Amino acid sequence: MMTKKLIFAFLVIILTFTTARADTPSLRQLFIEMPDSIIPYLSHNNRLDLLDFMDSNMKSEVTNDFGGKSVMTVLTEDSISVQLNELNKTKILLLESTQPVDSSNCVIALIRTIYIDGEQMETDLKYYSVKWRRLTKEPQLSPAHKELMKRYVKPSNIINFLIRRVNKD
Repeated sequence: MMTKKLIFAFLVIILTFTTARADTPSLRQLFIEMPDSIIPYLSHNNRLDLLDFMDSNMKSEVTNDFGGKSVMTVLTEDSISVQLNELNKTKILLLESTQPVDSSNCVIALIRTIYIDGEQMETDLKYYSVKWRRLTKEPQLSPAHKELMKRYVKPSNIINFLIRRVNKD
């Protein structure tokens, strides 16, 4: 009798953890399902190819929809980085939200950074639900993710860069 109770308790614990894990979306799957309009450089097939190349430990490079080369440089459970062209790098993060958004405790941060001469010029941050619905206001992020986002979003350097260019000439 005790063995049956122990097995039942074990099954309840396993199901609880499995269900909680099932509620957390996979960034990989979200990247595949992302509408092409979010990152027009990459078609659905481009995104699948980038993931396949990363899985095969090959250089993850595709010819993008604008005829240039795009390279995936990072793929983890909660982070993807793609160098879309020589000037534009995009990072996608899966972040924990303290309040549910579209029935999920996760949101997506899409960070586009423009570089000129290797110097970060401009950063654009947009938040999305896991259903790729654009969020009009900043989500309530966990404290750790709030701190993380401060590292990525920096003030614009474009004015200082242009002033240096004018003074240099």
